[in-house]
Amino acid sequence: MKNATKFCIITIVIGMLLAFTIFTLFANGMLTLDTSSPFLNILILFAGAMLVALLTGSLAAKNEPRLREAYNCCGNLAAVGGACLTLAAFLTSLSPDFSGIPFALGIAVCFFFLVLLLGGILCFLHAYFSFRPVSCGSTSAPGQTYTRPGYEEIPLNDEVGRCRRPIL
Repeated sequence: MKNATKFCIITIVIGMLLAFTIFTLFANGMLTLDTSSPFLNILILFAGAMLVALLTGSLAAKNEPRLREAYNCCGNLAAVGGACLTLAAFLTSLSPDFSGIPFALGIAVCFFFLVLLLGGILCFLHAYFSFRPVSCGSTSAPGQTYTRPGYEEIPLNDEVGRCRRPIL
């Protein structure tokens, strides 16, 4: 799961860079949004649909070990991104004037949470599809027992292909 954590951190950094860029462009007037634009409503609907899909997918396969581990980082990142995107887009849509620093800040926050949502979903899918079962055979040669303390095989309930190594 080291790669999933690394991917989550990269997603957060990319989201911050994109949010700063969007804020700068909207605050300086280089980008504008018309009051009749359905952009924020589309963001709210998209985030809601992604949250429903994420919830349905995680509930449908809650006993699958691949999803349990990937959900720790990636799934949480996607859930937080989707929920906060919905809230930020709704609050930004209440702005009476679609210009100025508060609106630019709202749009930047929306894009930050959009990147978290999409990055979390991509990370979640990557962790799900890159899972490779590992054989949990003995570490000793055939016919030889390995008696070093702490290196015994641990029974693994129903998780096929999952091995636990001792800490030291």
